[in-house]
Amino acid sequence: MLRNILLGVGVFAALFSILIFSGKLPIGNKANTPQGEVVLWGTFPEESINPIIQSFNPQAKTYRVTYREVRENVFSQTLLEALANGTGPDMILAPHQIILAQSSRLYPFPITSLSEKNFKDTFVDGATILLSPYGALALPVSVEPLVLFYNRTLLSKHGIASPPQYWDEVLKFAPLLSVKDNKGQFLESGIDLGASNTAYAKDILMAGVSQLGQTAVLVQSNSDGTVVPTVYANTPVVEGGDVLPLSSMVRFFTQFGDPTKSTYTWSEFMGNADDQFVAEKLAMYVGYSGELGTLRARNPKGEFDMTYLPQSRGYNTFATGARMYAIATLKNTKNPTAALNVEAQFSGAGISPSLSQIVGGVPALRAYATTPGLPEVIARSMLVARAWYDSYPAQTTALTATMVSDIIHNRYDVTDAVAIFVSRLQDLYTPR
Repeated sequence: MLRNILLGVGVFAALFSILIFSGKLPIGNKANTPQGEVVLWGTFPEESINPIIQSFNPQAKTYRVTYREVRENVFSQTLLEALANGTGPDMILAPHQIILAQSSRLYPFPITSLSEKNFKDTFVDGATILLSPYGALALPVSVEPLVLFYNRTLLSKHGIASPPQYWDEVLKFAPLLSVKDNKGQFLESGIDLGASNTAYAKDILMAGVSQLGQTAVLVQSNSDGTVVPTVYANTPVVEGGDVLPLSSMVRFFTQFGDPTKSTYTWSEFMGNADDQFVAEKLAMYVGYSGELGTLRARNPKGEFDMTYLPQSRGYNTFATGARMYAIATLKNTKNPTAALNVEAQFSGAGISPSLSQIVGGVPALRAYATTPGLPEVIARSMLVARAWYDSYPAQTTALTATMVSDIIHNRYDVTDAVAIFVSRLQDLYTPR
């Protein structure tokens, strides 16, 4: 496991890898010692992160961090306005979607300081979404994999010994776990799939696309550095193949919300899935791993556990979705040396465990997967958890809900609804 990153001095670009990988304290030219103050904006609650910063600053000695919390739903607009009037921060700490949306305003880690290979050797696979030709746009501090929560008691009651490993087993188990009264109302439901209000519907669908071997949005760069995103969510992996990844996953997903099918187990009128799960009216719930403690605390008597997100049988893949947070330096910073030092250390083994705990994740360091006592589901899932290039999260969430609703309410069939979704996604990513 990586040792704590000690506070370093000297020429930052030359020493960054040493700080990350060896934990040694290099001595360099005092003129390049980080000095002064850097302002960090983030979506983390101030009461949670301030103790971390208050511990960090005395050790830094020659420089310090001040923090301001900005709510996630107004973060991008608040940042844009602040940068326009010259009052913006030096750094940001936020979900990966916000980081990606601000990519043109970020100061990448020079690739000479942290090579692509060293980045990949240090951080989990899903963090590669933060790489650019000029270095990392940001460094990840936390990753949280998408998992399947299940009620052991309900599974046992219906003769199911183990939770499903594959999606086709979910298809088989859902009807067995769904119980209705004489009015056709659900007393118990199998799984929370199939409705426009399904928790994390977008994340589940895109994880399925990844399991089928496709990348939802592929980002490449022109020779001038211009970012060029291309939507591949419904493009067959093999040219001429008959499996359209997004269409296949959407067709599977929506059948659980179709009252005319035997797999019907969930609807948009059934409330929040986590509430139903805690009330032991829902046998399986797809969510993020950090939720397990909260679910158990809400119902200490419930036999709740988690397992891997079901996989696509017959494909040589193992993948799940990811919720990731990262820290980045802005181009407008007046103190890049201090900012880049902070970025390195907040993403390292000394501080990232405390930061990731705030949001229910684990450090995005590959070596963390070997931590003694770490649940196997998290240890394995964190290594294969992948976020997609979702730089318009509010819009894509709304588009996903519309697509699912259109299918469930028979406004469009799967083929047409997915085609409309992909077209609108392409519009979002087309440079204006």
